[in-house]
Amino acid sequence: MVLEDKGEYGITVKNILEITKIVSFKMKKLKEILFDEYDLSFSNKNLSEIIGKIFEKEIAEYLSKATDYLVVNAKSDQDPDLRFIKNGEDKKFIEIKVTSTDNAWTGGEFSKRPFDYLLISWEKSFENYFIAYTHLEKEEWESNIEKGFYGPSFNVKKLNSKTDKVILFGTINQSGSKLIRENINQTKLF
Repeated sequence: MVLEDKGEYGITVKNILEITKIVSFKMKKLKEILFDEYDLSFSNKNLSEIIGKIFEKEIAEYLSKATDYLVVNAKSDQDPDLRFIKNGEDKKFIEIKVTSTDNAWTGGEFSKRPFDYLLISWEKSFENYFIAYTHLEKEEWESNIEKGFYGPSFNVKKLNSKTDKVILFGTINQSGSKLIRENINQTKLF
């Protein structure tokens, strides 16, 4: 697996930053007009799922315009999160995993796909994110079934050790065990 083609598919700092700003704006609006107004609260797991779905939709729309591919987001859990289509043929699949933690992502025990992944971590202001791009094989996910937890995990230490990762924004701490999110409104990201 070679990630050098990420630019061809529009997976660049500039594009992902612009998409993340759109997601951030929509999450702040959702918070204002739904969560705050109706005094609703959602778990971080639920919010991660919402953020993931918004990312899927926004990436598909944005990269369909910015690349030579028709990018389609998942219509069901059986579909890859993003499909890049050219001349009627699937050319690439990308999965999106979203977490509010600073140390791991969780997947589905039976849905781990050997695809490229956008690994996203957010925090509650919806302005600070860590986003990395890498390829993951099924065996790279650590099963948690024996611990009584359904979702397998992929931790930051494993991401840090990968040579094919591309960190689009944010960093990993010196010990390689935690990620550090970056404010998407900083000018240094441009």
